[in-house]
Amino acid sequence: MHFSKRPKKAANDFSVLLRTVLGEDRFPVDVKALAMEVSKNFEDPISRIEGIEIDGFEGMLRASRKKPAWRIFFNTTTRYPGRQRFTLAHEFGHYVMHRRPLTVADYANGASPTGLDFECSPLQSNKWKEADREREEEADTFASFLLMPIDDYRQQVSGREITRSLLNHVTNRYGVSLLAAVRKWIDFTEQRAAMVVARDGFALWGRASERALRSGIFITSGMEIPTLSIAARGPDAQRGNAETPISLEANVWGFQRSSEPVRELTIFSQRLGLSISLLLFDGAPATPEPDEALEADTYDVLTGIVTRQNAGQVG
Repeated sequence: MHFSKRPKKAANDFSVLLRTVLGEDRFPVDVKALAMEVSKNFEDPISRIEGIEIDGFEGMLRASRKKPAWRIFFNTTTRYPGRQRFTLAHEFGHYVMHRRPLTVADYANGASPTGLDFECSPLQSNKWKEADREREEEADTFASFLLMPIDDYRQQVSGREITRSLLNHVTNRYGVSLLAAVRKWIDFTEQRAAMVVARDGFALWGRASERALRSGIFITSGMEIPTLSIAARGPDAQRGNAETPISLEANVWGFQRSSEPVRELTIFSQRLGLSISLLLFDGAPATPEPDEALEADTYDVLTGIVTRQNAGQVG
């Protein structure tokens, strides 16, 4: 058996395998069972997967100190199943794409391999070297595509308006957080749309669809949330309608190049004190913008690990 080192290809290969074995009723993906079973084909299998309560990291892929094998630990202090599932898939991604294979030679004469572990702590993202950041983003991409295959996700939402009920359906089907599900939709939708995660009146981070980026819609970290937006006005502004997007006039949400009418669907988390706003824009932009607009995505600045830190906390 050979694993691809490209995260999307590797995840898609596993999706094909699961569909062949389990059919369409394969969700949510049992990452633990998959990792244990697949790794049996190697001299250094995953011998143990365990959730533990410990501060300081999200998950860990650790080389056994006694034999050619690996262990995966994921943090259970958050108590958010969607987040834990994503972390487990992330660590499995490290095993698939990044580990150095272990052999009995690594343990000769009582030796114990060191320096091979992957300890994933989201709060250290700004301290990572470029290679570390790229590795962590690859593991995130692998997890996202393993848990939410694009082809299946498209089928679930095809021809349907994005509503809270539809998002709940997606999160239940894949066993992921609301945040992870919304981000995934933004990544592949052909609509002009954007998401904004905010706290205390300011955007923590955001992401726009490709078509939205091309029309000049950028979400800037630290941007002030417009006072007339649903996100700023709170749940009362939804007037009992938290299910479907609410139409807002132009000049409520303003962006670098324009302000236009928007439909806003915001989910509030009182527990975490944050909001997730999904902004939907109608029609095609009057003047398509050149590709260089793609360079300004805030998310690319903040790194993918910030997403994983918050993924699983809302939903």
